[in-house]
Amino acid sequence: MSIWNELKRRNVLRVTAAYVAVSWLLIQVAETLFPVFGLSDASIRAVVIVLAIGLVPAVVVAWAFELTPDGLVRDSEVDRGSARAKTSTKRLDRIVMVALALAVGYFAFDKFMLDPARDQTREQAIAEAAREEGRTEAAQESRDAGPPVLAVLPFSAVTDNEDSTFFAAGVHDDLLTKLAKLPSMLVISRTSVLEYKDTQENIRDIGAALGADAILEGGVQSAGDRIRINAQLIDARTDEHLWAETYDRELTTSSIFDVQDEIARAISEALHVTLISPAEGSLIPTSSMAAYRAYHQAIVVRDATHEGIGSDEYRDLLRKAVELDPAFTQAQILLVGSYALEAFGTEDSELIAKAEAILENIRAVAPNSADYLIAQTYYTYYILRDYDLALQIAKQAQEKAPSDAYLAQVIGWIQRRMGDYEGMLDSMYLARQLEPGSERWIQGVINNLIRMHRYDEAAAEIEALDERNYYLEVQGAMLVAREHGDLDRLATEVQALADEIGDEWKAIDLWYSRALTRNFKGAALVLDNLPRNPDGTSPKRLGFTLEQILSIWTYWLLGDADRLAEHVAGARESISLLGTTEDLLDKDEILPVAMLAAVEGRTDEAERLIRAWYQGGAKDLAGRALNWEIACQILGIGGAAEAAVQCIRQGLEQPSGIMPFIEPHLPFYDPVRDAPVFVELMEELAGQ
Repeated sequence: MSIWNELKRRNVLRVTAAYVAVSWLLIQVAETLFPVFGLSDASIRAVVIVLAIGLVPAVVVAWAFELTPDGLVRDSEVDRGSARAKTSTKRLDRIVMVALALAVGYFAFDKFMLDPARDQTREQAIAEAAREEGRTEAAQESRDAGPPVLAVLPFSAVTDNEDSTFFAAGVHDDLLTKLAKLPSMLVISRTSVLEYKDTQENIRDIGAALGADAILEGGVQSAGDRIRINAQLIDARTDEHLWAETYDRELTTSSIFDVQDEIARAISEALHVTLISPAEGSLIPTSSMAAYRAYHQAIVVRDATHEGIGSDEYRDLLRKAVELDPAFTQAQILLVGSYALEAFGTEDSELIAKAEAILENIRAVAPNSADYLIAQTYYTYYILRDYDLALQIAKQAQEKAPSDAYLAQVIGWIQRRMGDYEGMLDSMYLARQLEPGSERWIQGVINNLIRMHRYDEAAAEIEALDERNYYLEVQGAMLVAREHGDLDRLATEVQALADEIGDEWKAIDLWYSRALTRNFKGAALVLDNLPRNPDGTSPKRLGFTLEQILSIWTYWLLGDADRLAEHVAGARESISLLGTTEDLLDKDEILPVAMLAAVEGRTDEAERLIRAWYQGGAKDLAGRALNWEIACQILGIGGAAEAAVQCIRQGLEQPSGIMPFIEPHLPFYDPVRDAPVFVELMEELAGQ
C-alpha cells in the first residue's frame, strides 16, 4: 500500500485539512481582535507559532489513533470495514467541510467588509505620516538653507515683586527689538513666544512648534538699586547649552541696555551671525527710567486692548515717554505708526501734522537708523500713499530690521496695493515664520492663495493645519465644493459649522450659502443677526453698512419692491454723505452707486459706473482685487450679460474673489443666465 493511500486510510489528510482551516480562521480572528484589546503584534506571532507547532502532534495523533464514539483508539485496533469506522470518517468529513465553510465565509467578510475600512485607515495613516514627514523635512530644509531662527522666551521674574516682574517683561521686549536688527538672523516675534511664559514644556518641542534653531531664556531679579539678569542660549534641536551668563549691575537704563548688548554679542558669536553695526548697536534707546517705564506700559496696553494702536491710553503713554526723553526713537516710531494709520482712513490734517513733527525729530536724532526708515515707511505709505517710494524705504528698513513682523506685514500691504500679489505672498510667508501659529498670517496666506486662484495650494495649507478656526473650516468646505460641485451640500456644511463653532461673522456666511441655494427667505432671516461693531453699529464697506448691502440684495432677490425701495432710499442718504456721483467715479465707493442703479433696472448707468471704476481702480490695485466680484455681481443684477461675462473672465485671469466653481451659480446672475454668452461661459467652466 502506498504512503498516500495509507494517509487517506488513517484520515491524516482530513485531520490536516481541518487543522489548517481552523488555524487560519483563528489567526484571522486574532489579527482583528488583538489590537482592539491593546495586544501587540508579538501576541499574534505567538498564536501563529503555537498553531504551527501544534500541526505536528495533530498529524502524529491522526496517524496513530482513530476518533471513535468511544474516544481515541489505536489505529491497529480499528476495523476499517465496520459501520462505526465509516461513521467516524463521515464525521471528520463534516468537520472539514464546516471548517472550510467558516474559513471561506470569514475570508469573504474580511475581503469585502473589513479590508476596505482597514485600507482606508492605513492610507490615511500613511498619508498623515507622509505629510508630517514632509512638514518636518521642509522645516529642516528651510532651517538649513536660511539664516538661523531664534526664539526669545519671556524672561521670568526671579523674585515675586512688582519691579522684577516689570523689568523681566521690559528686558524681554528690549532684547527682541535689539535682536530683530541682527542682519543675519530671524527672531520669532513677541506675540508668538508669550504663550511660553513660565512654561515647563520641553525645549525641543518649543523649538519645533516655533520653527526655531535656538532658544534664549532667562530671568530678572530686581532689589533696590541693583538688578541681576541671567540668560542662557540652548540649541532647540539637541537641547545643548550653547552659552550662559549672569549679570549683576546697578539698576539704570544704561546698565540694562549694556547687558542687552552683551547678550546680543554672545548670541551672534554662538550662532555665527553678523553683529549689528557698532553705530546702531551702541545707541542707548533712553536714559530716562520713567520714559522706559511709560514705553513698556504702552506695549502692554497695545497688546491687551481691543483698540490696540489706536487707543488713547496707548498714545498717552507713548507721548509721555517722548516728552520725558525726546531722543527715545523707539517710542516715537510707534506714535508715527498710530497717527499715520488713523490718518490713512480720515486724512485728518492735525494727525498728519503730528506725525510729520515726530518724523522730523527722529531724523534729527537718528537719521541712519532702522527706526527712522520704519517711521518713514509708515508716513510714506499711509499719508503720502506713494507706494513705490514706500516700498523702496521699507526694503531698506527690512535690511536693518529683518525680523520685524509688522514691517513685513506693511511691505505685504504695499505690494498688494501695487498689484504684486506674488511679492505680498512672500512677505506673508516671512511674517508667518516670524509669528508662527498666528491666525492672521495663516488666514492671510490661505485667503490670498484663494484670491490668486491657487486652490490646490490653499487646500494643502488647510489640510496641514492641526487646528482650524471657524473661518478656515468654511474656507475648507468651499474648496471641497470645487471637487463635488454640490452647492446644497456646501450650504448644509456651512450651516453645521455655524451651529457648532460659528463666530460673530457667521450670519454673513449663512446669508451667502442660503442665497446660493436660492433659499431667499432663509437668507432674510439672518439679517437681524449680522455682526455689529462694539458701539452697536453695523460694519461698513464701500460707504454702505453690511446691513444695507445685504438688505438691498435680499429684497431684490425676493422681488419685494416695497422693502427694496425703502432700503434703497436709506442707502442714497449714506451715499450723499460721500459726495456726488461724479466725485466718486475713480473710487471704490462708486460701486454702491452702481449697485443702486442695477437694482432699479438702470442697466446703462450701472455699466457706465462700473467702467469708470475699472479705470479708476488702477490707482489702487488692492481695491480692484478685493471688490472685483462685487462689480461682476452688479453687472449680473443689472442684466448686462456681455459685461458680466467679460468681468468674470477678467477676474479669473487676475487676483480676485471670483471662484469659478461658485461665482457663476450665484443668483445675482439669474437675469443673464439664459443669455448665450453666459451659457457658453458656464459650459466652459463645467469642462475645466
